Amino acid sequence: MTTMNGEWRLAPDPRNEGREQGYARAVPSEAQSAPVPGIIQQVFPRSHGVFWYYHRFTGPPPPGRQERALLRFGMVDYLAEVWLNGQFVGGHEGGETPFDLDVTAALQPEGENLLAVRVLNPDNSGIDGIRLDETPHRNKRCADVYRPGDGYNTGGILLPVVLETVPAVWITDVFARAEGDVVRLTVTVQNSTGQAAAGDLATAIAPGAGGRSLAAEELTLTAPPGTSTHELALAVADPRRWDLDDPYLYRASVALTARLGSDSLRHDYSVRFGFRELRVGDGFFVLNGRRLFLRSTHTGNHCPIGQVVPPEPGFLRKDLLMAKAAGYNTVRFISGVAYPEQLDLCDEIGLMVYEECYAGWLLGESPEMKRRFDFSVREMVQRDRNHPSVTIWGLLNETTDNSVFRHAVESLAALRALDPTRLVLLSSGRWDQDLSIGSVSNPGSPEWEPVWGGEGPGEPTGDWDLVLTSPADRRGDLHMYPRLPQSPEDDRIVREIGAGEKPVFLSEYGIGSQFNAVDELRDFDRFAAREDLIDRSMIRSWVERLQGDFARWGLEGVFAFPEDFFRASYRHMVAQRRRAFDLIRSNPQICGYNLTGMLDHALTGEGIWSLWRTWKPGALDMMQDGWAPLRWCLFVSPVHAHAGRPVQIEAVLANEDVLAAGEYPVLFRVFGSRSGVVWERETVVRIVAGAGEQAGPLAVPVLSETLLEGLAADEYVLAAHLVRGATPRGDRLAFRVSEPVPARDDECSVQHVGLDPATLAWLAARGVAGTTFAPAAGGPPVVLVGAVPCGETPAATWEALREHADAGGTVVFLSAAPFLAGPAEGAPPPVLPLGDAVQARTFWDWLYHKEIVAQPHALFGGLPTGLLDWSYYGQVWTHEVFDCRETPAEVAAASLAVGYACPSGYDSGVVMAVYHYGQGRVIVNSMRVLEELDRHPAADQLLLNLISVAGQG
Repeated sequence: MTTMNGEWRLAPDPRNEGREQGYARAVPSEAQSAPVPGIIQQVFPRSHGVFWYYHRFTGPPPPGRQERALLRFGMVDYLAEVWLNGQFVGGHEGGETPFDLDVTAALQPEGENLLAVRVLNPDNSGIDGIRLDETPHRNKRCADVYRPGDGYNTGGILLPVVLETVPAVWITDVFARAEGDVVRLTVTVQNSTGQAAAGDLATAIAPGAGGRSLAAEELTLTAPPGTSTHELALAVADPRRWDLDDPYLYRASVALTARLGSDSLRHDYSVRFGFRELRVGDGFFVLNGRRLFLRSTHTGNHCPIGQVVPPEPGFLRKDLLMAKAAGYNTVRFISGVAYPEQLDLCDEIGLMVYEECYAGWLLGESPEMKRRFDFSVREMVQRDRNHPSVTIWGLLNETTDNSVFRHAVESLAALRALDPTRLVLLSSGRWDQDLSIGSVSNPGSPEWEPVWGGEGPGEPTGDWDLVLTSPADRRGDLHMYPRLPQSPEDDRIVREIGAGEKPVFLSEYGIGSQFNAVDELRDFDRFAAREDLIDRSMIRSWVERLQGDFARWGLEGVFAFPEDFFRASYRHMVAQRRRAFDLIRSNPQICGYNLTGMLDHALTGEGIWSLWRTWKPGALDMMQDGWAPLRWCLFVSPVHAHAGRPVQIEAVLANEDVLAAGEYPVLFRVFGSRSGVVWERETVVRIVAGAGEQAGPLAVPVLSETLLEGLAADEYVLAAHLVRGATPRGDRLAFRVSEPVPARDDECSVQHVGLDPATLAWLAARGVAGTTFAPAAGGPPVVLVGAVPCGETPAATWEALREHADAGGTVVFLSAAPFLAGPAEGAPPPVLPLGDAVQARTFWDWLYHKEIVAQPHALFGGLPTGLLDWSYYGQVWTHEVFDCRETPAEVAAASLAVGYACPSGYDSGVVMAVYHYGQGRVIVNSMRVLEELDRHPAADQLLLNLISVAGQG
């Protein structure tokens, strides 16, 4: 066997004329050095289309009379056409799976050979009638529209190329199906001689680590010209199951002896496999007859530099070792197959695989759609169906009810012909919303089974938001990406989805961090990678823009270095993900959770570890806590409360069959950092036995109590103590109680535009008298402007406010609303104070979100600054930001989003700032002060701070 990894030559063919111009016969002078395995874009960073790879090698000794020389390609994306010494030897369409070419006739044994591979990396111009969006491509985008969250449109020779000599009659595949205590082998034989060959197959089953044969069988066969399949069955007494903590492997060895006249040809082939079964029973995942909570995450195998080709050996294996250490039991390869060595490792460490192919996401409509979809699925299944770690085939991701979805529904029979042994999931997220079609096909089943949520025969098609799940959403396989910080209503939805229905699979949900552009950019320096690579150059642009914003807005003193901003975001993410685990694990109807996402792939901050495979601080401990089979889910509402007001305390015990049926004593305490134990309660956890494969609920409510008298101001911990039985994780929850803001020592008066009576009464109770803005009356110099749409407020009012500020007064905008709404239809645009120098917009905070950074400033007096923590500020945090054409005189708070899913990947804005205007000032604020006034202590303090700073002018 000759391996051809290393340095090849690569030439562009921008006019697609290489076939006619003889590119297959000689290396063009413009060809450049290129790595194999590797991608085209490592050499031509922002280019797509047709390219030619070249490799010169010395041929092996001549093949024997009954031997064939095979050129084996592990993976070429997307279309490959191959010439050897100027002779066309074949090709392959499809960017994920291996293919072999018989090059015997074209090979120069023991002489110099020129291998030329024409690779088509499609764009959407229609090269040879092939367009990117109409091919299996996951979510790849070309350079001109690429942004974070997308896959970059790469192409090239992605896995090794080898030259191997085999007998003229050889084994091309062995499929080992372990069913009960029987192993059924399907052996595929290729006969290239042009005549039938008699022969024998000798098979044996042995432990995968080596040892004596446990079963053997022989078969006499006739191999006709071309491809033939042959079936055998072997019994293994008392087989040992492949399981998560005991990934036991077997090996099936097959020896083919073929006879052609006086020639006897032998070919040996072996595969590893295992005895195991994953299915869905009563709505829950069941592995080898034991219920489990599916603890999953997804990856796109994204890497720096090579995108889908790792920059160093073992890079992608590290993902799997980290996943196992974090407590995952499953890895989902989202719309793209795993690499073979990854599956080998999963087999060995006991990590299940949920695998999808490139055709499963965003495959466009075309006359070739069905053929390409079927081929992509077939190639995935045939390549990987021996791996015991592969327990789930997934067909689609986030696909609405279109022709691709309907074809996937109909394709189950074809898949079952290839592999009847595995669980099949129809479409992650079920964006089709057709509840009459089930989401699951269990091993051996020819049907889509309605096992989750509201699925069932005759059920109607829903019309729910695809990612903002509502209480009415009845999908059984769903994605949930609410606006962040998550509202109490969305918290309730997560805790109650599936109630009154069958269990549900939460197949995507997560809360990311910022993409650490500073640290990630520096790591490129370790490799001789081009400066203009799309990832390196994009990340560098973010660092430059971040540094510019820090300097422009005076934020340089908030953190020691810019990278500390990202590390603070990491800590913030860890806290919020821990809270998300409480919500999810407290719901007994959630049968599994696929966490978004494994790592910071696609240049986003959505992962638990970075793009360069380093743990985000605190993430490993958080993950082990979140996935613990036995853990407390603790809740305090509100998590930042006013002193003396009621506080709701809840505790749920998530029990993945750790505690047996019985009663277990528990002690709860609320402990203050200054006040010690202020409350405690003794109770018991009652674990009930289940029926059939189930061992009782996955979550058991234990405590729900309201502290009606409230608590004094302090920092508290709700602590749970299970007296005996086991040691649950997640047994502490911090929360805060703040004193109500006091009345001002000196009473003051303000004018206002658009404040409601409740707000005015609240102000009056704290020594702030409010009167309606009357410009001609010469009232107090501070004017507060509420959430009034600019187009619904008379233009004269805005003119008067401008004049008021110009004359030395201070106008305080307590909301971004006046800057958001346009004029009424047909009306002239009103001119707010500051003119068009400030504009507001709504920012969509979800998995990818901004952070708000506040610096020590009087506007944040008495409040924590730096990166604003959602657990402290809650719903006072804002989704509105100001775009400022002129830099404010003082910036108290700004928003920053690095690795955000927008065209540039970077977004920033001002949240709270002071402008000089004429002789006076204008203060702008977008924090949700008015909405949360008297509901959240931070809103109360911010409002009084705004008035205090305004009055100091």
